[in-house]
Amino acid sequence: MKKKRILAVDDDPTALGALKQILTQKGYEVATAPDGEQALEALKSGFDLVILDVAMPGLSGYDVCRRIRENAETKDVPVVFLTAKGQLMDMAEGQEAGSDLYLVKPVLATKLLNMVAMFLSDEAPLAKKRTPSPAP
Repeated sequence: MKKKRILAVDDDPTALGALKQILTQKGYEVATAPDGEQALEALKSGFDLVILDVAMPGLSGYDVCRRIRENAETKDVPVVFLTAKGQLMDMAEGQEAGSDLYLVKPVLATKLLNMVAMFLSDEAPLAKKRTPSPAP
């Protein structure tokens, strides 16, 4: 069975390393990017899920999410925000940008892994979330 590929994006190397370790230990293939520009470049190689921080130098996570949604090749990739920005207006902007889920740091590893599994498991209810239904 092919490993699911996750792109984790955060400008904090410690947070990024911890996230990669948690996900790798559960059998996911994880690539990382320290900013939005490198994330968009990395996305060209194809991923099953993107986990984004919001506050980064250059492009914000919101900007990256919008570009993911605007691109025909990446528009259906689930995007999860994992950020310290926990105000309602932040969450609303995340939703407006096109995120599938907004998690506020700190988050328990078990909760994060459960949320990731919701998007990546073949039996998961959200695995095919963005697949359009056939027209009537």
